Amino acid sequence: MTIGNVQDSRSRKTIPLERGALPLGRLERWMRDHVGEFCGPLSAERFEGGQSNPTYKLVAASGTYVLRHKPIGHLLPSAHAVDREYRVMRALARTAVPVPRVYALCEDDAIIGSIFYVMEFLDGASSGISGYLDSLPPIVERCSLR
Repeated sequence: MTIGNVQDSRSRKTIPLERGALPLGRLERWMRDHVGEFCGPLSAERFEGGQSNPTYKLVAASGTYVLRHKPIGHLLPSAHAVDREYRVMRALARTAVPVPRVYALCEDDAIIGSIFYVMEFLDGASSGISGYLDSLPPIVERCSLR
C-alpha cells in the first residue's frame, strides 16, 4: 500500500530470484556463523525498485532479515558504500534514532560476490528518496539539496 510517497512494507513487492543470483548455500553457512540465533533453511526474494544497492528479503526458520550488497562488478572505491551504511546504523543504534538492528557485515567477496550486510526486517513504511523529493515544494527541494 502506498500513502503519498510512503510505501507500507507489508505490500512492498518482492520478486523471485533468478537461478544463481544469490548463492544461498554459502550465505546460509555464513549467517549461521555470524548472525546470532540464526537457523535455516534460508530462502530469498529481491525487493523491487531501489536505485543502487540490491536489497533482498531473507526468510529463515529464525525470522526475516534484509540483506543489502554492493552491485557486483567494477565500482569506484567509495561508491555503493554498504559498509558505511552498516557502520552508521550500528552507531545510531546506541542513540535515540530508530534504526533496524544490524547483525553483521561481510567484507569477503567470496561469499556472494560482493560485500554485504544483514539487518532485521521491520514491517512499516519506507520512503524512496526520489519519491520523497518529488513530493516537496520546489523551494524546500532546492534547500534540502544544498
